[in-house]
Parts: sequence; C-alpha cells; structure tokens
Amino acid sequence: MFTSPSVRVRRRQTAKQPPAEVCSGELAAAQPPLKRNSSLAGSASTLQNSSRLQEVSLPAGQQQEQQSHTDASSQHSHPQKKQALESKRPVWLAPLTQRARRPQSAHESSAHVSRDSRLAAPEEAEETGFGEAAQPDRTGSTAESTRSMGSGHVLLRGDQHAVYDAAAFPEAVRRLLGAIDLASVPTAAGLSSSGSFAFVATPTTCLVWSYGSAAGAAAGVYRLAMPDPADAAGFEAPVVALVPPAGDAQSDVGVLACSATGQLRYWDCVAFGLGGTDRFHSASLELPDAADRCEQITEVYPALYVVATAKGYLFQVSLHNPQGAAELAAHCLSKSAGARTGMLSRVSSLLGGPQLAPATAAAGDALVGVAAGARTEIRHSREVFVLTRQRLAKWVVSRAHSEKFLFSMDILHALSAEAARRFDADVDASVYDVATTRSGDVCVVAGLRAPALGAREQLTVAVLRSRRVSTEPEVVGLWPLRYAPDAELAQSGPGRPRLVLPEGGPAAFVVFRHAVVALVLAAAAAAFEEAVSFRNEDAILGVSTAPPFPYARQESAESNLMLTCVGAGVLQVCVEVGKILSAASLAGASAATDAEPHGTEMGAAPWPSPGTRVGKASSPDSLEREYQTQIEQAVFFGVGNTHNPLSFTITSHAAGVDPALETAALRVSQSILDNTSHFIVDRLDLGAHLNERLRRARAVMQFVADSGLAAKLSRETRVHLCAHAEKLAAAATLWEYQNDIWAKKAGAASQLLANLVASFLESVGLQTRDSLRSFFRQHVAAVGDVLVFMHRNLPALRRALNGSESGRHDSQLVSYEANRIVVAVLQSAMMFRFQNAALYDVDCLPELAAASERWTEHPAIIDLLVQRLEGSYRLCREISGQHCASVYERISATTLPSDEDPGDANRSLSIFDAAVSISHPCLPDAADTHSNEEARMRLGSDDPYVSSLALLRETIDQIGPLANLCFRAFVDRITLLQATGASDAAELVRRYDAARPRYLLCLVPLARASVAYRLAEEYQDLATLVTLVFTTDSGNAVMQLRRYSERFGRPFADTLFAYYDKRQAWASLLDTQDASFDAWLKEYIDQRMAADPHGPMAQIGWIHDVKMDDFGAAAAKLARAGRDSLDVDQARTMLSLSKLAFHAVECQEGSRDADIDEAHARLEDALEMCQVQENLVQYLTTVVRDSRGHAPELTWRRRDDVSDKKAVLDAAMLTTTPETRHDRPALYIVYNELVRCIWNGRTLSAEDLVDALTFPDSTPAIDSASASCSAEDAEQCNALVRERCSLAVDILSRASIGLPEQTREAALKTIWRRVFLSDDWPAIRKRLGGNVPDSELRAELEQTHLHAVLENCLITRELAHPDWYLLPADAFAADDLDYLVSTRLEPRFASGSEDGSGWKPLSTTTASALQKDYGVEDSRLRAAIDCGLDNYYTEIMRTVSDQMSRCRSPAHPADGAASDMDAGSSSVGTEVLGYDEDEDDEMQMESD
Repeated sequence: MFTSPSVRVRRRQTAKQPPAEVCSGELAAAQPPLKRNSSLAGSASTLQNSSRLQEVSLPAGQQQEQQSHTDASSQHSHPQKKQALESKRPVWLAPLTQRARRPQSAHESSAHVSRDSRLAAPEEAEETGFGEAAQPDRTGSTAESTRSMGSGHVLLRGDQHAVYDAAAFPEAVRRLLGAIDLASVPTAAGLSSSGSFAFVATPTTCLVWSYGSAAGAAAGVYRLAMPDPADAAGFEAPVVALVPPAGDAQSDVGVLACSATGQLRYWDCVAFGLGGTDRFHSASLELPDAADRCEQITEVYPALYVVATAKGYLFQVSLHNPQGAAELAAHCLSKSAGARTGMLSRVSSLLGGPQLAPATAAAGDALVGVAAGARTEIRHSREVFVLTRQRLAKWVVSRAHSEKFLFSMDILHALSAEAARRFDADVDASVYDVATTRSGDVCVVAGLRAPALGAREQLTVAVLRSRRVSTEPEVVGLWPLRYAPDAELAQSGPGRPRLVLPEGGPAAFVVFRHAVVALVLAAAAAAFEEAVSFRNEDAILGVSTAPPFPYARQESAESNLMLTCVGAGVLQVCVEVGKILSAASLAGASAATDAEPHGTEMGAAPWPSPGTRVGKASSPDSLEREYQTQIEQAVFFGVGNTHNPLSFTITSHAAGVDPALETAALRVSQSILDNTSHFIVDRLDLGAHLNERLRRARAVMQFVADSGLAAKLSRETRVHLCAHAEKLAAAATLWEYQNDIWAKKAGAASQLLANLVASFLESVGLQTRDSLRSFFRQHVAAVGDVLVFMHRNLPALRRALNGSESGRHDSQLVSYEANRIVVAVLQSAMMFRFQNAALYDVDCLPELAAASERWTEHPAIIDLLVQRLEGSYRLCREISGQHCASVYERISATTLPSDEDPGDANRSLSIFDAAVSISHPCLPDAADTHSNEEARMRLGSDDPYVSSLALLRETIDQIGPLANLCFRAFVDRITLLQATGASDAAELVRRYDAARPRYLLCLVPLARASVAYRLAEEYQDLATLVTLVFTTDSGNAVMQLRRYSERFGRPFADTLFAYYDKRQAWASLLDTQDASFDAWLKEYIDQRMAADPHGPMAQIGWIHDVKMDDFGAAAAKLARAGRDSLDVDQARTMLSLSKLAFHAVECQEGSRDADIDEAHARLEDALEMCQVQENLVQYLTTVVRDSRGHAPELTWRRRDDVSDKKAVLDAAMLTTTPETRHDRPALYIVYNELVRCIWNGRTLSAEDLVDALTFPDSTPAIDSASASCSAEDAEQCNALVRERCSLAVDILSRASIGLPEQTREAALKTIWRRVFLSDDWPAIRKRLGGNVPDSELRAELEQTHLHAVLENCLITRELAHPDWYLLPADAFAADDLDYLVSTRLEPRFASGSEDGSGWKPLSTTTASALQKDYGVEDSRLRAAIDCGLDNYYTEIMRTVSDQMSRCRSPAHPADGAASDMDAGSSSVGTEVLGYDEDEDDEMQMESD
C-alpha cells in the first residue's frame, strides 16, 4: 500500500535485523538517576567513548547494519535521478511487553531522570543537571528516540498499544498554562521531531524545554520573545517549529517562530554555545494580503521550511546559507512555468504577476493543512501538498532549485465520487488534514455525510495515489473510523483533527482536541483502530512534528506519537505495528484462500455506524472483547488514578441488561480473582499483592458505575462481582492473620491454616511446594470451601489432641484459632459488602426471578457458624470450670432457650422467661472475669498460648463477632429463600428465631450484656431486648423501655405487652405511664380479645378502658368477662360493674340507642342467671342443714371440704326420688356433678342450669319456722323450686342468642319432656275415667304440674308461643340422642377437670348408660301419651289461654300494652294453640 508504482527504485539496500536485547519498561524505569556533578566536557567525552565501546562490542551483523545506515545517510548528498518507488517491507521486532533496545552506553544506563527532578527544573536556562540518554541520528525514528528516553509511567496498556507518561511540565510551563484561559488565549504547542524538546507558545512568549534526558541537554526552561509583539493584542498564536541543530548536537535545539503577520525569528540554538534566548535572526514574509494570517509551518528538508497562510500562500524559509552558516531567508512560492531562481523570482512576485496566486480556489476556500511528501529526482527537493477546504495542490520545493507547481485538483469531487460509487447515493465531503506516506501516497482525513451513514458525519482516512509525479492522484482507499467526536469539527484552528504518520506509516494517528485515534492501515482495511480519550480538563495542546527526512530504511516495529496535554505534560502513544500487521497478514492469507478470483478492493472495509465508545460492534464476541479491553484498561490504569489524564468510559446501546457487558465484567473480575490477568504484576510481598488485586476487583464495578451502566448489570452479576472482591478482601485479612500467627510458637494451633490449606488443595488434586502461598495467589476463589473443609475436619483434629493434658490445651487453642480464621474471613467480606453497598446496589433493587445466592449465606456456612458458637460456649464452660469459678457458676446457673431440662423434658421456658422485675445476676459490663486482685495475679499473661484465663477472655470476646456473622448469614439466606419462594424458608425462619435469642442471651453470663444489647438492636430482636432489660438492668428498666419504645415504636410496645402477658404480669401490663403506651395497649388488648374472646384480656381489659374513660368498651368487656367467669361471685361482680359502666355511658351520651338497650337487657339476663344459681345454693344448703337437724354455720360454702362432699351427695339425694336414681343412674351422676358445681359456687352454662332445674323430682319445701333462713328467703327458695321448670324455659329464652340451634332445640325438649313426666298421667286418667263433671275435670287438670308451668310461662313470664313450647309428641330425646351423648356430655366426662368445670372422668360405659337413661325418659313419655297426654295438654292450654284472656281484658287493664295483647290471647286460644270444635268434641267424648 505504501509504495508508488509510478517511480523506480533508485537504490535498494537490504539489512538484516540484528538480535535485540529485551528490556521491560519496569527494568528501564529502575535505572539509576543522573548524577548532577557531571560536566559538559565529561559528558561529551563519555559519549564518544561509549560510542566506540558500542561499536567494538557489536556483533558483525549489527556493525553491518550500522554501516548500512551510515551509507544511507551519506547518499542524501548525491543527486537522485528518480524518486524511490517503494520501500522495504518491515521486519517486525518484539512486542510491547518485550521492547527491543539497542545496547546502552554508560550514559544511557543512567539516562532516566525522576519526574520530580524534571518538575524542579528552573526557568531561563538555569543549569541543574543534564540528561544523558543517547539520541538517534537523523535517520533514526521517533520510536528509537523515545525508547532511548524510556517509557515512563504507564497510563494505558492494551494488547497492541500503550500510552506512557513521558514527562511532566516544568513549573514555569505549569504557571504559564495556569495563568491563561486556553479558551480565549490562542496557544500553540509541539514537540521536536528528534530529540526530546517541547514548546508552548502564546502570542508573546514561547517556552522551550527538554522533557527527556538527552545527552548534554540543560535541564531548564527557555523563554523566547515572539516576533511582532504589537500584534499580541489580536490574540493570534505564532507558528513555531523546533529546528534540529546542525551536526550531531542532539543536546540543543533551534527555534523558528513566525507571527500571524509574517514576522520571522530564528534561534540557531537556545541552550549551548553562542546561542541563547537573546540571539536570533529576523526576517519578514511580507504577506501579499494584509488580511491574511500565517497558520502552519512544515519542515521540508533540514534547515528548509515552508510557511502557509490561511489564503493558501506558501513561503519557503531557509535557515542556512550555502556555506552552512545560520542565515534566515524567505520568499513566496510562485506558479511560474520556468525554473526561476533567486532575484528574478522575487522581482516577478513584486510585480504582481499571476505566479503569486494563492492555492485557494474561491472566496470561501481556506487553508486546511500542509504536508511534506516524498523526495523527487531534483537534488535536495521534496514534494509539498497543500490542502484547502476544496482543493489539493502539489508543489516541489528545493534548497538548490526553484520551486515548481505541479497541479491543483478538486479534492471534494474526488472524495464524493468515490464515496458515491460505494454507497450508490450522493455524498457530501469535507476535509480536515493531510499527510503523506513513505511511498509518496497522500492521506487525507475527510468527513462524509450520506443517508446510508446516518445523521452524523463519518470520519474517513482517504488514500490518494498518483500514477506519475505530475498527475493528479486518484482515491484508492477509504478507511472509515469507528470513532466519532462528540462535537462538530472545525477545519482550522485548534479544534480541527490533525493527521500524523510517524515514519510515513503504516501507523496513523488522528489527533482531536480530547482524543487520539490510532490506526494501522493494511491492504484492504484498517487492521487496528483504538481511540484514546482524554478528560475535558486535559485537552491536547500539540503533537510531535513530522519525522526527520529521509525516513529510515527499515520500518520500526513500533510507531510512537508524542503529544503535550494540558494537565499531564508530555505523553507518548505507542502502537505495536509489527504485531498488528503480522496478525493482519495471517488473516488476509486465510481470507484470500476463500476469496473470489477478482480479489479485494483496497480500503473496502465495511462501514460502521459512528459511535463515540465501545458498544456497536458487529458481533457479540467482538463486542465482549472490546468491552473487556476497555474495562481492563480502565481498571488497571484509570479508576482511582486522579493523575491519569485519559478518560475511561464505555457506553451500551442494549435495552435493559447487556449480556456482553456482563460477560466482559465477569471475565475481568474473575481474572483478577484467579490472578490470571497479564496486567497484574506479581510481587514477593503477598499482602501488598492481595490488596492490589482487591483494589482492581473493586475498580471493575466502580468503572461500570462511573460510566452510568450499573443498571445494565443484573443483580446476579453484581452479586458475583461483589463476591469476587469480598473473597479478595477476606484473603488479604486472612494473610495478615497468618503473618501474625507465625510469630507464635510452633504447634498444631499456629499451623492450623497452613495444614488445612495443604490438605484442602491435596483433596482437590493440587500439590504444590508452598501450598499456602499458592492458595493465596491462585485459589482465593475457594476461600469459602476452605472454611467448610475446616468445619468438617476440626472435630477429628480436636479428638486426636484430647488424649493428654498438653494436648487438651492444644485442642482448646485449635478451637480458638478456628474462630479467628472464621471471623477473619467472613467479617472482612461482610465489611467490604457493607462499605460498598451503594456501589454494587444488590439490595435496593430485588429481582425475584434472578436472585443469586451469596457465598456467605450458603447453608454450610450457616451450619459452620452455629457450630462455632456452640463450640465456643462449651469451650468457655470447659475453661472456666478449671480456671474461673465465677464465670462457671454463672454459666451453670443459666438455662438458655432450647436447653434441655433434665427435670422436665417438656419445659419450654428458660430462666430468663421468669424475670419481670428482678435482675439476673451477671458479671460487670466491663467483662473483667478476673475482677479481684487474686484473679489478676493468676492471669499472669495476656497471651492465650500461655494463660488459660487469657484464652477464656479471648474466646468470650469471639462469641459476639461470631453471633453477628451468624445472624447476618441467616438474614441473607432467609431473604433469598423468601424472594425465590423456596419451600424451606419457613423452616429456616423457625431455626433463626430459635438460635438468635439463644446466642444473644448466652452473652449475659459471660459478662457481655452490652454486646447482646447491640446485636439485639441491630437485628431488632425486640423480645430479647425486653428480656435483657429485665434481666441485666432492672433498676433502669423504665428508662430503657422508654428509650426503646421511642426508637422502635409500636412493635417494641407490642413485644413488651406480650412479655407481660406471657408471664401474667397484669399489674405491670396495665401500669403504663405514657400516653402513647395507653393507645398501643388498648389496641393490643383489642387484638388479643379478637384472637381469643374468652382469654385473659377479656378479664382485665376493662380496667384499661376505664383508665382511658372508654366506659362503653369497659362495659362490653365486663359483661363478657362476667358471662365467661367460672365463679358465680366473680361473675356477679363483673356484671354489676358492667351495669355501672353502662350507666356511665348513658350519663355521658345523654341518650340511649338500640345497641345499648340490647346490651343492657343481656346484662340483666346474665345477672338473673347469677341470682338463680345463688338461690339454688341457698336452697340446697338449707335442705341439707334442715335434714341434719342443726343450724348452719355462718360460712356455709366451702371448697372441696370432706363435709361439703358429703353435703353435695345429701343435696342430690334429697332432691331426687329413689325411683329416679334407680331408673336414670347416669343422668343422676350428671345431676350430682351439677349440684357439686352449684355448691362450690361454679358458674353453670344455660344447658347445665336447665338440667339442674328440671332433673330433680323431689323438692321439699322449706319451712321458715324450722329453717335456718328468713321467711322471705324461704319463700323465695320455695318459689324457685315450684317454678323451676318455667324458670328453665325463661333462662333458655334469655340465653338463646348465643346458643346454636341444635343446642337450643335439645334443651327445650329436655325441659318439656321432664315437665310432661312430672305428673302421674295414668292416675289422672283413672280418676277421670268415669262420669266426671266438667268442673271436676277442670279442677283435676288445674292441679297438674303441667298446668302450673304453662300458666307461669304464658301469663307470668309471658314467653312467646309457640317459640318456647312443645307438644308431647315433639319432646322425645331420640332425635337429639347423638348430640346429647357424644357432643355435650361424653366429651366433658372424658376431659376431666382441665377446664376447671369440676367434671370427673368416667368409665367408657358412660355413653351407653346415658343413652339408656334418655331412653327411659322417652319410654315414660310415650306411655303418658298413650294415657291421653295430648288431649290433656290441649285442654290445659285452652284453660290457660282463657285465663290469660280474662287477665288482659279491658276490665282489667294492666298497662297500656294490655289492649295490644287482646288479639294475641284469642290467637293463643284458637289458631296458635290449634284448637277447633272437632277437637273439643273429641275431648268431651273421651271425658265421658
């Protein structure tokens, strides 16, 4: 590509590449610094001697190579007939990582001056030392110059390119740049093509300095006054060129400066000899147009330059006269047809001929760039290409002959036509810079705009080639750039791109304001392209000028670009051309095998879409590689390095998660974890090596986050990246632990980690000489597996050591060291995770479908931590039992949750559960287990390896961190399982809830209550916090509880209430002091009552309601408590208080609603039931006392007294007949138990009360004269007995609201069945069997018990009919037998006395006995029906109805409601009772 077919080779010279010594950048940087006391003469002498020594020591091949270069240099002075056709193909040298260097002289071995010494260089040529790096000759390359200078600090290193920090700006240059505004003050900068000089120029001043350690160069800054200072107000920067000195004086430099108005100044040398900043030559270009400005200066030949103006005028500037003396001369190039020289040419220019026409074609045209091309056949001549915005012109400039204009072509038309041919569409082109290759081809940086290229401009490197020297070139290649700048480009000024081809290619550099694009142009495409971006504050000021001419015979394996950056100084961009082209040639050969016969067009590479960063690669694999390269460069050179001027950033165009970015980030992180990255430098200091890897691993995520791509990584990927860094942090801490433990005495404990690692590696098939160091270098990823391996093998190791006394102590030390290892690994990992939680962001964005398990929450790690806690607590008990009695006593006296109690295997509460207001005895919070003087004397040493007490103290201190790690692992694991919906989440929660309080409370007897408090607060174990308050600091319990309630709020209050509730500390529960507690307690009581309506809160909740003046709620709770009370006295008290509370509500509200009325009615019913039971007790007591013939005692009711037991039996027998006890024995037993409950004041349910009232068939009346009670009480008791059945119906009607329908029906049948059986119906039938008048019939029926019950129910109690009445045929128990036996009575018999009702367990025959007794009742009822009970019931009902009607007639109005009952009475007598005339006739016939 870089050869021109239009010319023939004048002379070929082939040189074999000599073997080169390899010297890495690190070794080069370690060279000794320059000695400051060396003199100039000594330096020159040493340089000569070193050259001779080098010449002698070179092998024959290298001497021949040097001779060939010398011959090539000598040929420059001979005339050339034809231009060189092509150059020798390069012989590529070693890669960047093994940079070849020629043998160094004594001065070269000490050629590296420290950066600090360069910063300290004074201004105005103050000599403080000399750089002594040997410089190449004029035919050498810039790469050789930079190699002799040394690479400096690496800022970026890729596989095929690198950026080095060559030198910093001197202090004077930093002050100058800091004092001006680069956006408003025009500034020029550049570097010499050879040597190591640089400059920065403003309109008034130019600072020149040596940035390297060139041999003999003065380490100073030289201030040069720019020409035409009057024009400085226009803020136009001069154009400056650094001129290589004559001869081999590489230690000095000349300066050629041209102002914008054309004023020239030339300093032959500024450092040594007779030169200096005040000695210069001056001249004037005398611009043809006063509005024109000089913009560029280009070196054509040594001491021959061309200055170009904005309008395209070219001026040839010569620095030496024909005799070689310094002399400044200049003239404007003309387009004369002949070869005018000297005065005639200048006279013609003055006459205003057409020869001075500028290169611009139109008014809008302007200069873009100037480039020196190949040599021509004319002696000392060279091609010069002038690029304007529209045209490309070619000149031939010579030192000995006149200039010659060859052609001017429309460059835009040529580029647009070629691009249109490719895209088959109209393309707009623009040009930005021009350069030439060593073969004479022209390279142009162009911008193309076409619909096929998108909206943004596509930058392209175009190659143009001429068939003959004088013909216009044709576009033979277009190489598109993937890089596109963020802002619009300018075609002039500092914002325009600049194209630099060191050594004439094949490497090319496109330099932007904040970026450098490095290219290597191959036959058909760009074999290499990388963009190096700079920070906004580190803009590029200037680049190295064109390389010295002629080029070296042999192409270099590396291509280098030197540039100056605002903040960083001098930088070097190096591209490994040899390696790139070798790979490209192999790929081209492979592609050529499969290619079509017509071949491949040069520059026909696929056109990518413009993109500023990585993210638009053609394939996923290439995209991953580019991502990985960018991440590696940023991680190892950018992140955390504030002094690096390069900008490291990437973009992603993927929607959502980017798989390519994830893969690249994980690869880089994994290579750092496994120590396989070629960027990691191995070190003997393993601790520093691990910390460096940790920093790099964290930088992976830091770089992605800084680029704004954290959301492009899934949670799983972020977890993996964090895990890599966590393991490195754990490894660094573990290595510190091992360094500390090596200072201990030899033994199983001190070698625990080393032995475990060796055994672990052996178990996985890895055997190395130094297992421990090998593990930390290459197997850090298995640090969690080592912990699990230790957990599984530690018990066997301890059992092996427990055989002797000394071995037992070693076993204890092994357990202690195992704890240290676990804490060192997991605590450092957790610490890193928490410190970088915001960076990795793994908890703020939960992704349930992609939840990933962390290595610290593995079930094996949880088991390990639990066992370490258990083992540590047992170890404390073991050591304290031998050496510290106080701690041992406290441990022995403490029963932790989940501990087995030998005395009670079912015991679930611990010693802490019983504490409410007393403090559990514990050690002082300072945890001084040797608090007295004697214990301190026994301690003797703080070394656990020497003192058992010290070992005890250290082990106690380990429990807190172990518990913290254990709880965190539990929490993380539970979060993961709950997020993924795992089935074992509930089991793990149960296990965690059991383990947490156990290991928190175990710290109390070990005098670490403060640690327990902190952990309980962190993990919000509120129940344990409450326990700790009452067991460790009861004196300050109130203050502590208030502080925690303010911190945790309602949840802590509920926990405290539950604590009181569990221990039945009702007084403490209700004794709240804060208003917030009052509201929370009311809500807690209501919730507990809703969950358990008959629980303890129903008994005490009303007290808190009264405190809060909520009398309505208090009344409701009291009513429920009264109904649920098992004691009649307590029930009556509760109900009475409830009635009082209802009265308070009525007084507060001033009115009554329906709900209050209903509640009040139910309350009255409950009170009446209590009164009934009290009357029953009084009746039974009186009956028993009267039967014994003596007066009763004042205290007539006792509990489970022997005499009371006999009295209960007496009461049951006195109220029943022998016939009943014989016929229904099972029911009699039930009645006997009911009597015992009544006797003992126990509350009966409505069903039990019905049985107690209806079962007795012998109810002796109480005679007030002989009884032990008053006449009023005796009458009340007798009335209760007479009306017991109607009272049972009344009680059932009042209690029916809360009864199930089956219960209500069964109880109602029991009442009426026993009412029907209370009369002797066969005898009644016999007495009414003859001719009995109606009056006698009515009189006989009115004497029955049935008539009395119906009369009392209908008239006295006004119970609704037919709701509470049954016909004889409907009162059988057969339909409800299963319910009565199986549901109501038998379970209660079998339950014993656990419910407090007093029932005793009976035999298994109870059910059949009960069924038999109910069968007896049904048989007797059936016999009564056969005796005419149905007809008698109907007649009695009619008689009672008539009586009720007469009582409610208008003649006897009882109240305003009497008239309302008239219709009801007739209904009861006829329709409701089912009465009709036919039935009356039938009854009359039966009577007859």
